[in-house]
Amino acid sequence: MAGSDHPSARSAHRTLRVLRTERITPRMARVTLGGDELTGFPGYGPDQRIKLFFPMPGQRRPAMPRASSGGPVWPPGEPRPVIRSYTVRRFDPAAGELDVDFVLHGAHGPAAAWAAAAEPGDWVGVSDPGGRYQPDPSAGAHLVIGDESALPAIATVLEALAAPAPEGAPAGTPIEVFVEVADAAEEQPLPAGPSTRLHWLHRGDRPPGRPLVEAVTSAPPPTGVPAAHCQAWLSAEAAAVRDIRAHLLDERGFTRRMVYATGYWRAR
Repeated sequence: MAGSDHPSARSAHRTLRVLRTERITPRMARVTLGGDELTGFPGYGPDQRIKLFFPMPGQRRPAMPRASSGGPVWPPGEPRPVIRSYTVRRFDPAAGELDVDFVLHGAHGPAAAWAAAAEPGDWVGVSDPGGRYQPDPSAGAHLVIGDESALPAIATVLEALAAPAPEGAPAGTPIEVFVEVADAAEEQPLPAGPSTRLHWLHRGDRPPGRPLVEAVTSAPPPTGVPAAHCQAWLSAEAAAVRDIRAHLLDERGFTRRMVYATGYWRAR
């Protein structure tokens, strides 16, 4: 997930170095970060979002703000970094590693361009993570919906849903997953149990979001589970998120508190 953002006055920030990079698919790069300042990183969970601070041309390290009661205080005389929001794909405190996945668009934005060229030793700033989504243990079924920009978050959501059910929660809760990607080469392994049904949707030449909207709105509802007892997590192109959220609320009968929806980006 990526987006422009501003640092909060209360956020804790750290500067980390690239340990290694890996191409997950032709259009997805994984950057593994580490360093002394990763110590004390507050943890890992489903859909945990961080802000990344990218150095400007001519900088080795990005300028980082200092939190204050009046807002972030930036170092004087230094250009402010480009700031984007991403999802923590993996955090391993024992290994001292933090993974962030980047979609490499055809026309790279500043974050994707940095990831495409990143080498061990490069610096980037990282905020503490935050997120509001939590799986509802009372849900009778789950919908997980997104495009390639949401794949890192989708993986963490599915990991959380695959965790052992709390006492009293239904076992084997159905999980329906819809993921739109450019083509078959962009599919990647995702956590899936026996109750998970995974649908890969290949966009091809169609407008972003259209295959996702068509698939979700035409899919049958979970058998025997009232819509009010279903939980949905949804992140993708903003217009597609708007249409799918409206469908779930107005036509399927989902309750608002059980639909977590975020528009990650806008098609031009």
